[in-house]
Amino acid sequence: MPSIQKLQVNTFRNLHQETLNPVPGVNLICGQNGSGKSSILEAIYFLGLGRSFRNTQQTPLIQHGSRSCSVFGELSDGLTLGVSRSLDAPPQIRLRGDKAQSSAELAKHLPLQLLNAEAFKLLEGGPKTRRQYIDWGVFHVKHQFHNHWREFKRCLQNRNILLKRKAPASEITPWTQEFVRHANIIDQFRNDYLSLFLPFLESILANLIHLEDLSFRYTRGWSHDEDILSVLEQGLKRDFAFGHTVAGPQRADLKIRLGSENACDILSRGQQKLVVIAMKLAQGAFLVRESRLQCLYLIDDLPAELDKENRGRVCRLLSELGGQVFITGTEQEELLDTIKNSNFDTNDCKLFHVKHGIISAM
Repeated sequence: MPSIQKLQVNTFRNLHQETLNPVPGVNLICGQNGSGKSSILEAIYFLGLGRSFRNTQQTPLIQHGSRSCSVFGELSDGLTLGVSRSLDAPPQIRLRGDKAQSSAELAKHLPLQLLNAEAFKLLEGGPKTRRQYIDWGVFHVKHQFHNHWREFKRCLQNRNILLKRKAPASEITPWTQEFVRHANIIDQFRNDYLSLFLPFLESILANLIHLEDLSFRYTRGWSHDEDILSVLEQGLKRDFAFGHTVAGPQRADLKIRLGSENACDILSRGQQKLVVIAMKLAQGAFLVRESRLQCLYLIDDLPAELDKENRGRVCRLLSELGGQVFITGTEQEELLDTIKNSNFDTNDCKLFHVKHGIISAM
């Protein structure tokens, strides 16, 4: 998988007009809090998915006093990507200079794994975050998945509109039938993916932390011994009462437990971080195994809540995965020391310093 060899950021957050030429290996980004370190990671994320990881509102991305923002990337294989947001026009996504249809096209070319404070939601957040985690893997491995998921969401939306309007069952039935068709395919894709991925995840996890009773269990959003069509038909009165479809893939979850308890209620913050890191890195490693696509890793403030020994374990695992890495931190010596204790080739490392939104290569 090609790496980013040139990144141009224009009026994005507190970054005015900045250009980076990262190395294919590990890129360290050092600076004080509020300097713009996380904005660099956010810009790369924006380039790969067409949205921010901080919030769903895109307006704050645009620098105060500007009318638009943009991020442009050139990959090592020559592919160019560009994303822009404007106060006056619809979002623009470009591949090779041509307008792209959706952000899914970006994601196919630039698979990303983000590790920041929000990643803890994999353990302590609601099912939606864990569904998105599953679907990231399925999307990159099962190429037909995206079309079925898009059609499923359309069916779900229309069925819910009819339920809220108390429409006759005869109007709901056609949408229910299409809902069921796509629901079964989505569930099968998820099952197939997780049956291979979860054992792989456990092997990655063992490299970082030993938790004997930690378990991962997929729940599909309706009983495993019932047919989704029967569930919907028998639950129609309930769906009318709630005004939305209660059962289906939109209710799926990945239960993460330590013994019989939710893992987030038992594990320390440091243990949680190692579990989340293992979950993210395992997806990147599994992507390489299944499709030979390499993943890019964005790690915001690696030193936080991890001691020197565990930081070394994480970096050694990252070096084995082989993808391009961006790591931020406030202390330059701490970042450099962590890399020295890993297996990264120091000739393939680069240090950037950020101050008041200005980026300097060291």
